Amino acid sequence: MHHPALATHALENFSTSLYFWWLAMLRCSKDYWWICRQGGRCEDERLVRIWELFGDIHTAGSVLPWWQTRGTNLFDSPQVEMEFVTRLIGQLLLVTDKTLAKAMPDMLCLAIPKQMTSQDLLLTIAQAWDLARVRGEHYNKGAPFKLSSVANKSAALVISAYRLSLLQVAVDHAVRGDEMYQWGGYEMGLHLRVSPKSKPRNRDTLASARKKQANIRTIYSQHKKAAAELIANVEIGIFPSKEPVPHMRRWTDRQQRELDHAVQSGAWQNAAWLQKEHAFMLPQSSFWQDGGDRLTAREQAMGMIDDFSQLRMPFLEPKRKRKPKVEKLLDQS
Repeated sequence: MHHPALATHALENFSTSLYFWWLAMLRCSKDYWWICRQGGRCEDERLVRIWELFGDIHTAGSVLPWWQTRGTNLFDSPQVEMEFVTRLIGQLLLVTDKTLAKAMPDMLCLAIPKQMTSQDLLLTIAQAWDLARVRGEHYNKGAPFKLSSVANKSAALVISAYRLSLLQVAVDHAVRGDEMYQWGGYEMGLHLRVSPKSKPRNRDTLASARKKQANIRTIYSQHKKAAAELIANVEIGIFPSKEPVPHMRRWTDRQQRELDHAVQSGAWQNAAWLQKEHAFMLPQSSFWQDGGDRLTAREQAMGMIDDFSQLRMPFLEPKRKRKPKVEKLLDQS
């Protein structure tokens, strides 16, 4: 039996994890798009392996069916970010792999005291789940693909790099008369808020304004370079990483000519790409129902891009919250 509420819950859980951005960056890969179009024909075995496991992510309809059919097997339930201690809140016990008779993919197993009331149970599970999202460590020992260990700053760069990739496509397809038509690195960086402290102010001197503009352009270029590095790594199953990827021939001469033609003719990342990407990755968004169709081209582009920033990102939260100074002093007294 299909349960829409469970499906929606699964999508919400997936969209709060870094694995969501793994898929998002892979969909930005021109070579992965092309191997999907080529039915897996490619001379780079690394890319072929990823295609065999991740499948054609460009014909999946939306992120949810892909997650249900492919993602859970690849990432081993990324929504479960749980600190694996024996006892949780309110007498709940976490059942670990040592006590389970068999693996339970995509499931978090709890032992619940029989005497608990339904109300106490729901409240306790909610508290334990919220705590786990902030303090948890993702248990993915058996997962085929694991996240690279990165600091919060590096994880945040993934989101910035992805948003930049979206905006770049929108700017590339802006028509004469659109506000974005002549945007360069400075304007894109400014609208993406890559450096809030460098935002120009009316009281800035000419020298200060130029310094801020240069800073925004520099950070924009860094984000653009990071996006290319992240995509190169995700193509071979490593994420998030900006490490150099050894070059390997991927296409025959004929395939390369056909790829170049496909790009030039607009088959790859065409004018409708941003809207399709938004619809695929954020199927629950109400952007268009809320009047997105009445906005200007710039407002539509920035609205869809900003929609990605509205997702909850518990992986950016500190694992251990610092105690206020007053509380620390009380502990020491």
